[in-house]
Amino acid sequence: MTFDDAIRLKTQLLVNGLTITDEAMATVGHGGLEKVFWVFEMTPVTHHGSGEGTRPLPNDMLLPYDLYVDVRYNPESPFKVHASENAIILLKDNKEVCEVRWPTRPDFYDRKTSSGELMKKVASMRGDCGLRVCFDNACNYFAKSVQCKFCNIVPARQRNRDHVVTIKESGDVFDVVKEAIMDNPVCSHLAMTAGAAKDDGLGNLPQILEKLKPLVKQKNFPIVTAITATRNKEETEYLCGAGISSVAFNLEIWDEKLFSEICPGKASRVGRKRWIESLKEARDLLKPARTLSSFVIGLEPKESVLEGIEYLSSEGIWPIMSPFIPMVETEYEGKQPPGADWLWDVHERATAIIYKNLPEAFCEEIWEGDIGICPSCTTTKLFFDFMRRIAPRENPRRVLSPQSVEAFV
Repeated sequence: MTFDDAIRLKTQLLVNGLTITDEAMATVGHGGLEKVFWVFEMTPVTHHGSGEGTRPLPNDMLLPYDLYVDVRYNPESPFKVHASENAIILLKDNKEVCEVRWPTRPDFYDRKTSSGELMKKVASMRGDCGLRVCFDNACNYFAKSVQCKFCNIVPARQRNRDHVVTIKESGDVFDVVKEAIMDNPVCSHLAMTAGAAKDDGLGNLPQILEKLKPLVKQKNFPIVTAITATRNKEETEYLCGAGISSVAFNLEIWDEKLFSEICPGKASRVGRKRWIESLKEARDLLKPARTLSSFVIGLEPKESVLEGIEYLSSEGIWPIMSPFIPMVETEYEGKQPPGADWLWDVHERATAIIYKNLPEAFCEEIWEGDIGICPSCTTTKLFFDFMRRIAPRENPRRVLSPQSVEAFV
């Protein structure tokens, strides 16, 4: 298998999902990292668990060339994972493709915060290095019926109440970060996100950032915040001066008409103009390539999204890409996702544009996680993998080196 073959495989798995036999899931939750629906439920079909419904899905899966991919259940998929002697094998149409591995489960998943909350309900782990916090799993756009049509943050939280605490207290976030990054380090950087706050502001993010300041002072770890665009320049200045290393204000759609149609809350409550203004304000306050905006790839024409990538990257803003998946309980549930070849072409062309306009995005610091995410924990996206084709390098390996689960072997 070549490196390009591995990327194509990851692309197909993101689009098509997979099934897993009970035997291959034997150690998930008992040594293997189980899935926590920390913000979205990124599956086209709800998974109720195997057997009596008590066994969770694995969170991520390690492919050849150290590519992590999000595990997405889909009973219609041609892909299946099964156990074969001492290995876990990925099949396509019942033919062996390669050996795969589950990430190791961190010890903090079984610990509690000082308030008594189970830590994995406050923060979860991606790949072998990324700590993730959705500090508010509510979203006011749903309350106003103007939610993004591809999003299921609120239905996912309602259906998976045992997975997350809806609003995370700053003290609980502090406790998990201290445990997972400082005291018993298994994570090296932190990503935080949330649904839209009631007043379209920063929600309880300022309290969390203030609480984390002593930890950042003690050990300078990268933090990215992916939230709605700021309401004014003062909020942008606060956010960029509060100890974060990067910020993501995710436009999702570039075409102005489609933006209003697909993301009505973002268009009416904040507005596209203000969204772009806030990105430029953050660009001026942070290090190069530390201001990001994600596009959901597959919901607008190819040339439209490439136009947005050309514009933002030429302005010093890093456009990253998230392949569209028709998630359960969204307006787009059941919608046809883009094909793997289409996604490949968009990513290849977009990466060349970014390399031309914003070469700072390819620096070693970013590869090691200086924007709060890195190739070893970005499991739902492909952009790091395509960057690796232009600037060849190995993916970073963290404290929890990828390995087959010993208990299974």
